Amino acid sequence: MAEGDTGGVRAGGQAQADAFSKREQAGEDFYVREKELEKLQALKQKIAEHKQHLEELDKHVEETMAQGKK
Repeated sequence: MAEGDTGGVRAGGQAQADAFSKREQAGEDFYVREKELEKLQALKQKIAEHKQHLEELDKHVEETMAQGKK
């Protein structure tokens, strides 16, 4: 087939395919990064909640020990 025929290879066809593949891969990479960031933010939130809980437990232990010394 000659260039321009139906089903023929367009000028720069391979370069266009490579550009599309790169764009598609970049889009996929962006999506994966966004999902990883969401997961990291959720983990950071859980860590903060657990730290708060540990501080509350520590405070309770200190109060209980202080009451026992009286």
